[in-house]
Amino acid sequence: MKPFGFIHTADLHLDSPFKGISEVSEEISLELTEATFKAFNKIINLCIEKQVDFLLIAGDIYDGTDRSLRAQLRFRDGLKRLSNAGIKAYVVHGNHDPLDGWSANLDWPKNVYIFGRKSVEKVSVEKDGEEIAQIYGISFHNREIKTNLTYKFPKKSKKAPFTIGMLHCNVGTNTGHEPYAPCTLQDLISRNFNYWALGHIHKKAIINDDNPLVIYPGNPQGLHPQETGARGCFLVNVDENGEPTAEFIEVDSIRWFVEELSIDSLYTEQELISKIHNYIEKIREEAKGRPSICRIILTGRSALHSSIVRKGVLDDILKDVREDEEGEKQFVWIESIEDNTNPEIDRESLLEREDFIGDLVKLFEEFLHGGTKIDELKKSLDPLFTSPGGRNLLEPIDDEHFLDLIKKAETLCLDKLMGANSHEI
Repeated sequence: MKPFGFIHTADLHLDSPFKGISEVSEEISLELTEATFKAFNKIINLCIEKQVDFLLIAGDIYDGTDRSLRAQLRFRDGLKRLSNAGIKAYVVHGNHDPLDGWSANLDWPKNVYIFGRKSVEKVSVEKDGEEIAQIYGISFHNREIKTNLTYKFPKKSKKAPFTIGMLHCNVGTNTGHEPYAPCTLQDLISRNFNYWALGHIHKKAIINDDNPLVIYPGNPQGLHPQETGARGCFLVNVDENGEPTAEFIEVDSIRWFVEELSIDSLYTEQELISKIHNYIEKIREEAKGRPSICRIILTGRSALHSSIVRKGVLDDILKDVREDEEGEKQFVWIESIEDNTNPEIDRESLLEREDFIGDLVKLFEEFLHGGTKIDELKKSLDPLFTSPGGRNLLEPIDDEHFLDLIKKAETLCLDKLMGANSHEI
């Protein structure tokens, strides 16, 4: 068979806003607004540069059912460039952009095929007059698809060429995403396809590296602090024996970072500001020429904690480091500085004290090490979560988050009881 290549992307979320970003300059605001479009354009440029035979887009082109006209026009224009280069594009829609959402009446390029919603459709792909692949796909007709769509796909026949399945779905459990079109890896394998081009999960993953090759490319542009690190798409080359190899290629326009900064060896505000600037330069280097957004989490114990918790201190530090990034083409915008520090105290000494503070630390120690005390605490808090008001306003708390809240409560209590001189105790 003739060798061929294609690019697999998904979850473009064109025109999606960045979450939690405020107080940015006009220049930075423009970069954020254009980020998803720039990532998409990089994918189009990559297709043309690598001279691939086709592009696969596995759902969630847009961010919502009422997608903006701007996003639709920019998407069409990108595909038009692809079509002008003689490259085909195959598209399925997912839960964010189901086919029952609003769509403008636009003329799509001739080389674009959008899979329908009623049943799985098959498209034959030819190269120089020879069939090189068959692509099967189905789009979401509405957002709430909770049925397993893999059963709609036929099994590959022995005579069929390289066969690709396109599906926006949730494979397995604990993916961190809504279980739309849920299925198992075995469901996919049972169809005997050669490649599954998946979408929905925003983190790149090769969930099966044998036959079939099953891949989530992740989203090509991170949009919030939970979407850190390199984002991109997969370039897949299929050799004359029908063996595919996949290469991940970065295309994100702006990169997210979450950095923990310990204050253990810091004693002044100036030392903290200088260390934040050092982190900014490290991030700038790691971002490889692109702008980035970073959340900094302060950790550790030192005398500096008493200053950090003063009202307005972290806000002023944040404003100071942001001002230094104004006008930078490859900016590092600090989204927030979170305080997770603790006072400089000798916990072992506090446990030996025979007073209220000692008793308090002993009580928290029992909570932190499990046993009946923490069970009693959870039981006493149950009415907060089970009452009508609590069910509407509060979300369930897992054990890890519960222990974290206990630690923060202890720190707050010790801060209030021991004051700014707690490091001397």
